[in-house]
Amino acid sequence: MFDVNFDAEEAQVLCHPEYRKHIPELLKGLAAYDLRNHFILFSSGTSGGTLKGYALSQAALFANAKAVNQHFGLTSADVWALSLPVYHVGGLSVLARAHLLGNRVIDARGQAPEVWAEQIRGATITTIVPTQVFDLVSRGIRAPQALRWAVVGGDFLSQALLQEARKLGWPLTRTFGMSEVSSQLASAEVPGEAPLRVLPLHEVRIDDGRLLVRSPALFTLQFELGSSLKVTEVHTLCTPDGFYRTQDSALCVGNEIIPQGRLGDAVKIAGHLVSFNQLRDDLASFLLPLGLLDQAELTLEDDLRKGKRLVLLTLPGALNEAVVRDLTQHLHPVKIDEVRVVAEFERTALGKLKRTTSL
Repeated sequence: MFDVNFDAEEAQVLCHPEYRKHIPELLKGLAAYDLRNHFILFSSGTSGGTLKGYALSQAALFANAKAVNQHFGLTSADVWALSLPVYHVGGLSVLARAHLLGNRVIDARGQAPEVWAEQIRGATITTIVPTQVFDLVSRGIRAPQALRWAVVGGDFLSQALLQEARKLGWPLTRTFGMSEVSSQLASAEVPGEAPLRVLPLHEVRIDDGRLLVRSPALFTLQFELGSSLKVTEVHTLCTPDGFYRTQDSALCVGNEIIPQGRLGDAVKIAGHLVSFNQLRDDLASFLLPLGLLDQAELTLEDDLRKGKRLVLLTLPGALNEAVVRDLTQHLHPVKIDEVRVVAEFERTALGKLKRTTSL
């Protein structure tokens, strides 16, 4: 039903249909590595024609799944709604958690918001992404009564959107994770704006703003498939004492973590570094009351002179001059370097901004 077999010993490649043509070449290149009881996943985006991904062992996936089940106090009586594709760790990890406890799983993938909300009635927990949250809020869809947890991962979630969803009864619970640790790294303990607490199976530390993780849930190897195959084993990306150097920036206080975006996702203004996530939150708080949250995005681009430049992407006719002027004042002292109209936002299966199609 879900194209996932936890009893199989051979490596299983899970990917979007458009990537399936690359499976034979990938498996041939990975044949030198012992990947029995592994899942091979492509990452959510590609760049320069290169496909990237990770091999996750079943042991790592189950270690993370067990920790998540314990964190949320799940039992065999809980019912999962699968709302994300299984070729991403966000969907695969749901099946792993359900497998460990013997939970029933409702397949709710790929449905329109109204159909999805009706289909998951009876579910007690699901995992969704911010774009799905926006769809629910923009349509005024209320949460099913049985739902105790709606875990939000995959991308940045604005406080404004979270609050609007809570008014509709959605028990949103923020989480922070990555494919490299087989899904969740930290989660809130209760729905709402609670802090993100690192799950006990992980150890984290911060080195010059970079997040480092040591965990039994780490990936086995990563790959890049372009004109040739490049494979990197996890130990070569770790410190001598076994901490994996992630590409994320974060703050850490005790066992609480505050993600700061990807490394380099910061804008320097008047000598001060500004969090890109904070800028996205400010943008959302401005656009949401205007009903324009899905009409604009902020992105950072490399600039030879400045290092980084801030670009506001908008859909055709979405923001008039007055709105842009008010937004500029709202973001002050941050300076928008360019307002660029694009034909559409191209997103990954988890709703992250992938790239744009210019007019």
